[in-house]
Amino acid sequence: MTRERFNWVLTGIIAGVALAMLGVTTSQGAELPTGQDLVKFREAELKKAGGAMQFLSQYDGSDGAAAAAAAKAIDDTAAALLSWFPQGSGPGGAGIQETRAKAEIWANWADFEAKTKALDDAAGLLTTAAASNDVTAIKTALGEVGKACKACHESYRAPEE
Repeated sequence: MTRERFNWVLTGIIAGVALAMLGVTTSQGAELPTGQDLVKFREAELKKAGGAMQFLSQYDGSDGAAAAAAAKAIDDTAAALLSWFPQGSGPGGAGIQETRAKAEIWANWADFEAKTKALDDAAGLLTTAAASNDVTAIKTALGEVGKACKACHESYRAPEE
């Protein structure tokens, strides 16, 4: 990747991470939307976290502040995630036209909670690694975040149609 392209991508990612952090922080203090708007909200927030993960997967150690911001966005998402799946916000819920969230989330709530806690724990380690700007530690911690995401998606997210 050329330096100019890298700078362009990094600028976009930093702006996206900043917006993600603002959105997550605001959402934690505000009432969540309902029905399909909640589905759209959680999808958007999770895509922001996915963007932060993509940034960190390509991170080369050149901007510790950007790495820390990306890790914080993921950590904030992990901390709020459980609250984005209230009872009735899955298939067949009031105002829900479509969602990839499976009904098994609410049927197996204790397991879903355990999986979100595993993500939250992994995200906390990622935040610590990013604060040190140790690329190897960041990549290792990011791998654990990815494993936690995958474990939940395999059980509780329907495939795209």
